[in-house]
Amino acid sequence: MKKQLLGGAALILGAAAATLAWNTSQLDSGNQAEAVALAVAPAPKVDVAAAAQRLGEAIRFLTISNQNAADNRIEEWDRLHAWLKTSYPATHAAMARETVAGHTLVMHWKGSDPAAKPIILMAHQDVVPVTPGTEKDWKQPPFGGVVANGAVWGRGAMDDKGALVTIFEALELLAKDGFKPTRSVWIVSGHDEEVGGIGAKAAADLLKSRGVRARLLPMRL
Repeated sequence: MKKQLLGGAALILGAAAATLAWNTSQLDSGNQAEAVALAVAPAPKVDVAAAAQRLGEAIRFLTISNQNAADNRIEEWDRLHAWLKTSYPATHAAMARETVAGHTLVMHWKGSDPAAKPIILMAHQDVVPVTPGTEKDWKQPPFGGVVANGAVWGRGAMDDKGALVTIFEALELLAKDGFKPTRSVWIVSGHDEEVGGIGAKAAADLLKSRGVRARLLPMRL
């Protein structure tokens, strides 16, 4: 019975947006210690209730990775991708989006300084199945995405749709505010992390082929 506490979500979301908005003119190339001076923007105001509702909506997509891939409902990934585009229009207007290995997302927000190494934000879309017959053991339906008692409940709330929604919520705040990144920002979101990560490898190969070498990878795939 996994949950994402709303207070923690607000803190993470605000911190994510503020961190993404840092001044990215950083290093003295001759300084081997790489002392870094950052100017971090104030955290934007977050509508926590709206973000919680969107996380609940994301949980309701049955992006379940089964050991037998034939049991997967591929249309659920299509629905999730369409929902992301509708729910985060400013992010999608600012970023180019493509898919690899079927349903792994790779998105790019081009920075103003091509020499600055990019940051890559990662969170996977899929979840593990719920063992048949155990649904009664959950405090809330596992794919209900219920917001109750200060939490969002459901499979994937923390592993890993909580991270996925946090990334998009933070970028949406920045894009709507007119933020322009100095260094490029990438989103890589695997569709099959729970069963081996073919999508992650395809995304890594794509970035390698384009010469992308990250400065920071703060969230897992």
